[in-house]
Amino acid sequence: MNGIRSFAPTVLVAALGTTFGSALVIAPGIVAEALGATGFADLGPVKAILSVIGWLFLGIALYVGAIVTANTCATLIAGQTRIIALQRLVGATGAALRARITRTGLAVGVLGGLIGAVVGTGLSALFVLVLRGNGFLPDTDYTLVPWELVLPVVAVVLATWGAFAVGSRRVLTVTPLEALSSSVEPSHDDVRSGRARKVWAIVLMAAGAVLMLLGLAASVVSPVAVLPAALGGFVSFAGVAVGATVVMPPVLQLIGRIGSGDPVVLLAGRNAMRAPGRSSRATIGLVIGVTLLVTFAVALGIMQQVLETQLQRLGDGQTTPEMLEQQRDFFVQVNAVVSVIVGFSAVIAAVGVVNALALGVLQRRRELGLLRVLGLTGAQVRRMIVTEAVQMVVAAVVSGLVLGVLYGWVGGQTLLGSLGAPVTPVLPPLTIAIVVVGALVLAVVATIAPVRRAMRVPPTEALAVD
Repeated sequence: MNGIRSFAPTVLVAALGTTFGSALVIAPGIVAEALGATGFADLGPVKAILSVIGWLFLGIALYVGAIVTANTCATLIAGQTRIIALQRLVGATGAALRARITRTGLAVGVLGGLIGAVVGTGLSALFVLVLRGNGFLPDTDYTLVPWELVLPVVAVVLATWGAFAVGSRRVLTVTPLEALSSSVEPSHDDVRSGRARKVWAIVLMAAGAVLMLLGLAASVVSPVAVLPAALGGFVSFAGVAVGATVVMPPVLQLIGRIGSGDPVVLLAGRNAMRAPGRSSRATIGLVIGVTLLVTFAVALGIMQQVLETQLQRLGDGQTTPEMLEQQRDFFVQVNAVVSVIVGFSAVIAAVGVVNALALGVLQRRRELGLLRVLGLTGAQVRRMIVTEAVQMVVAAVVSGLVLGVLYGWVGGQTLLGSLGAPVTPVLPPLTIAIVVVGALVLAVVATIAPVRRAMRVPPTEALAVD
């Protein structure tokens, strides 16, 4: 159960995070050396600014990766509840089992970190080779293995280790008597009764809201107000992540009512609510990815709108359509670069969604076999699983859109509020289309392989799965 092979998805997440971090650490040095080769002398501030931006995005990626890893670990452990309980029956203690899992987490982090560092360095070398070949970068020597490369590796290892420790907390709550039960997930009432989680979620969301309100109040004075507002956004979203099992079930329940006249759709919605812990873990990663993409898109859209208004006002009629078009092209390029960087964190979140959905299907082979015995056809079972995945993805996209618009508007208002007029949210239709279509494709793709594996098992054998 605790072998590294069982946690291969988390190795992938750690490797992706380290690859991203390695590229962000190497890139500032390459830019500084390229500018130095073209005659720029004072490169310290440029490299420092690029490094700060790189560590900001790396921190976002680590935050996403830690949540995805913790959720994947929790899902795997939830599927092994009976095995854990049987181990408890023969004398194993919860503390010993948890220590073994956290040691596995450390090994997973080290393995993923090393793989990611090698891949990140290799990709950086490839980009330098291509860009130097086409003349974009000057022909000089570049440092591809700086000493800072060890920092993202250490950060990913610690984040993965901590995520395993958080995700394995359920081990200590498993009693030997649970070996006699076929349930691997807490009920909806059990999830709602988690007082500590609910209290922490409320405290974090309230503290984040206060910080964002302080930023909004100070935005009329200085753009520095964006700093407490950004901190408030991180803190409040941490509350959403901590309270995912409290926040997401009502949204899932609301989405599950759409088309519930169809028995298969109704059953899919009931399945999501029957295991709210599993459903919440599957959706919260996608909520994070959508929120990040929409937040930056809305903030950049607000910035573009405000600067265009200021340009027309200050130009006193002298602003030409060509000038506005150049500014729009500039923001399109900036939005593309930021979307690619933030999109890497969304990819990590997407990996977590695929893991959770696939594990959920494989852990329910007995249930799927029972449904087939009761009369559902293979096509109906497949449609039920895909519908359930689509419902969870739609719930995640809706939640992410709402949060992203809110955080993007707060960021735009606190950064540009000192210019005078209040700003309004700007929701780029292209970003919304990409998010919605990509999420729906993800839901379908994530269930194809596990559904095929589960449906290959005859119903009688599936009912015997322990």
